[in-house]
Amino acid sequence: MGVGTTGRTAGGRRAAAAWWIWACLAGGCGDEPRRDPAAEGTLFVLATDFETGAFSIVDLETRTAAIHVGLTHSDAVARVRGSRVYVVNRLGQDNVTALDAAAGFRTLWQRSTEPGSNPQDIAFASEEKAYVPRLELPGVLVLDPRDGAPLGEVDLSALADPDGVPEASWAVAVAGRVIVGVGRLDRNDAYAPAGPGALAVIDPATDVVERSVELEAMNPWGEPVVAGDGGRLLVALAGRFGVLDGGIEAVDLAAWASRGLVVSEADLGGDVLSFVEGDDGALWILVSDAAAVTALVRWEPPAGPARVIRRGSGFTLACVARVAPGLLAVCDRERTAPGLRLFETPSGLERTDRPIDVGLPPWQVRLLERD
Repeated sequence: MGVGTTGRTAGGRRAAAAWWIWACLAGGCGDEPRRDPAAEGTLFVLATDFETGAFSIVDLETRTAAIHVGLTHSDAVARVRGSRVYVVNRLGQDNVTALDAAAGFRTLWQRSTEPGSNPQDIAFASEEKAYVPRLELPGVLVLDPRDGAPLGEVDLSALADPDGVPEASWAVAVAGRVIVGVGRLDRNDAYAPAGPGALAVIDPATDVVERSVELEAMNPWGEPVVAGDGGRLLVALAGRFGVLDGGIEAVDLAAWASRGLVVSEADLGGDVLSFVEGDDGALWILVSDAAAVTALVRWEPPAGPARVIRRGSGFTLACVARVAPGLLAVCDRERTAPGLRLFETPSGLERTDRPIDVGLPPWQVRLLERD
């Protein structure tokens, strides 16, 4: 599953965030949860109008939600590991908060990532070690995910563009390493990409960058996906927003080398925002066209074509996630009736008559791991 980051300028937004301004008017907060959040929920949904943030719990079987079970920062992302949910509260709160899903999502701990650091993600190398890339600092913070205790930093400054900060945007643990996306954004030019992006490959045994992978395209965006063959990491690259200069690039995890674009933004008709690989082997991609209208597109390797499954009413579709075999969830931030939409794969048939209401407009979906 993936979602684009918002807290990626000194003001907390990338250029793309201008397209979200209308979404800040959307609301619809429920006063009380609609069911017990400790019951058997399946989806953890972050929702925000970029002034207020909250999370809701959705039961896939009943298609109902416990609305606003807890509050978060208005600009947050989350990861699930076991019975814990780790919420990364980005620029303006700059912390990681661990929640216990098995105990009504009570807070276990909260750790600052340094004021103004703008943390972007968290990846887990083991039960004892997690990595937090920070957009505004060259060091990746290393934490103990059990209690949030700081364990050190990994310096990425050698991969920076001329402004001295590499702009680390996401992290993932795969192939025995922790991989961090490096944007190389020019903070003197509204955070536009200064050149091709890169991946930092960290050895978690030593917390040293053992190698880097130079990418062909610019601006690693959203979240990467480990391909079904297990040997490739698929990376979304947005390039310059509004310009067809990015796509989805494949990185060979054995050779630690880029194999070039699997599909280009020109093929897809817009900027790549978020994508997943479906059970059918196709890529299900959220694309933003020249008019900043988003669409869910199905693209089947190796040559497509791209098929539009659903087009938003504007810049309204925020993320796509695999939530069950043959089932995708899409965050629809449409102003009058925001919520989660469910789509069957490979047909693309929508399985929701109307979006599942989660209160505020949905921003990110995570599948909960229940015992």
